Amino acid sequence: MTSLPGPVHAAAAVGVDLTPEIIRLEEISRLYVTGPTEVRALDRVSLAIPRGAFIALMGPSGSGKSTLLNVLGCLDSPTAGRYLLDGEAVNGLSEQRLADIRQRKIGFIFQSYHLVPRMSAARNVELPLILAGVEPAERRRRVAEALAATGLGTRASHRPDQLSGGERQRVAIARAVVTRPSLLLADEPTGNLDSHTGDEIVALLQSLHRAGLTIVMVTHDPRVAAKAERLLTMRDGRLESGPEAA
Repeated sequence: MTSLPGPVHAAAAVGVDLTPEIIRLEEISRLYVTGPTEVRALDRVSLAIPRGAFIALMGPSGSGKSTLLNVLGCLDSPTAGRYLLDGEAVNGLSEQRLADIRQRKIGFIFQSYHLVPRMSAARNVELPLILAGVEPAERRRRVAEALAATGLGTRASHRPDQLSGGERQRVAIARAVVTRPSLLLADEPTGNLDSHTGDEIVALLQSLHRAGLTIVMVTHDPRVAAKAERLLTMRDGRLESGPEAA
């Protein structure tokens, strides 16, 4: 399997802030109001994540895991508190600026892959580069590199319906890292996979982590969570620090 260029080294080459903390949350709360009902999905969450960490996030349904991941990914805005990503406060930024941050700094992996059915694996991986305005020759080079790094060099022309579940998730991972983000957010990345295939996907995430990528992964599976460096648990919108993983 080919190695992707280390995200930290790539960031340094273009002058990105390399402060020790990539994420800092200060008293983050997220309230949802439906008529007379107020739901506190996040309740004064404070958290610092060092650059290059691999964090697993667990908790019962409704504990706030998905809300926290959406806030980290700049897909949702907190009701109160302060969020700094790469040293930049993202609260109150315009939608255009948030979209730019998501495009340049954050990669997303989902349980259901979210691939475009009619497009080949290579074309799915290429999409974020097209949106970012990367030149065609550079796009082709990066797509080939990302597919090789995820073990799909020979499957580039296959559509999602011609791939196994594990291969689809590898395509999704290649798409998430092809823009060379500094942060990878994974929402139940093994949730639709059998245990053996899930182990292969986690091993791939571990290799990306060793290359310098910061990963925050939501999972319901303790076996998967144990592969991370640190386990955090959520309950009733609050964060509980867990033990260092093996």
